[in-house]
Amino acid sequence: MNAANELLTFIENSPSMFHSIETIKGMLDEAGFTYLPESARWDVKQGGDYYTIRNHSSIIAFRVGEKLTDYHFQMCASHSDSPTYKIKSVPELNGPGEYLRLDVEAYGGMIDNTWFDRPLTIAGRVLVKDGQGVSARLLYIDKDLLIIPNVAIHFNREVNDGYKYNRQVDLCPLFSAGELKKGAFDAMIAKELGVAAEDILGKDLFLVNRQPGTIWGYADEFVSSPKLDDLQCAYVSLKAFLAAKNERDVSVYCCFDNEEVGSNTKQGAMSTFLQDVLHRINGALGKTPEDYYQAVAGSFLVLRQRTRRSPEPRGEDGCSQLLLDEQRYRHQGEREPEIHHGRIQPCGIYECLQ
Repeated sequence: MNAANELLTFIENSPSMFHSIETIKGMLDEAGFTYLPESARWDVKQGGDYYTIRNHSSIIAFRVGEKLTDYHFQMCASHSDSPTYKIKSVPELNGPGEYLRLDVEAYGGMIDNTWFDRPLTIAGRVLVKDGQGVSARLLYIDKDLLIIPNVAIHFNREVNDGYKYNRQVDLCPLFSAGELKKGAFDAMIAKELGVAAEDILGKDLFLVNRQPGTIWGYADEFVSSPKLDDLQCAYVSLKAFLAAKNERDVSVYCCFDNEEVGSNTKQGAMSTFLQDVLHRINGALGKTPEDYYQAVAGSFLVLRQRTRRSPEPRGEDGCSQLLLDEQRYRHQGEREPEIHHGRIQPCGIYECLQ
């Protein structure tokens, strides 16, 4: 029960990918890790604990063994982002009437209808002009701020027959009924950050489900929460990484951004981030390029992706989906995964090509 409550606290403290990394950074700092900026020279020693961050939304931490008698990398990876809706850079939509709505776009693989009629807010990163140039500020408005209202059944009799939502119309959250006017969104952001609206240079803001995570069931068997994909794995992997000690190798913890949209960003899993870090560790330890290639050849990486029991307010992984009894026909015959029977190892053609 304590572990489940700690997980829910971690998720509550991580309303966006930027907050996720800040929360992980705090846990690493508390454990005595040293921050190595990518733009600085790295001083890495055997027995040391370190981490680096890219884009404020991806992090790699590593522990160097005292002896390094079997020099290689033992790695685990998860992701910091979750399915949601990104608020567009010019978000305000006038009407109908005096209503003010926000323009959003889908981020990742979510189930649209699970976002209706829930209290929502916003979180993310804002770039602000200051005396030193440009700084990044984290933003989370701790208030029921928005809602995406369902149309009354009288106006949409087909809603229970399989209705296709138009995200450009149906998924725009309601911001005001007329009290706020155009320009109020940026004014709100500026007020929350304590800056002038004209000093806001850019925004990476996302919708956040305000419903808190919960432990439920008469026997307290279940945990439900927004962002279980993939913050559950990010948290469990981090706890295991911090608890583990291996004097013979380099243990590596990775939490990447943008998995939900393909990972092909400078901070995503398909970027150079991990490769850059491993090369820099190798060089800082005084190893040769040949040492690096031998170490990588003997290394191992475990990708942590949450297994879900559908239906859930989310999405689309397929291979690792657990289904309720009435949905089991969606699996291939006797190939369905079973809960409480060990790990699930994807082995389809996609995994073979990695």
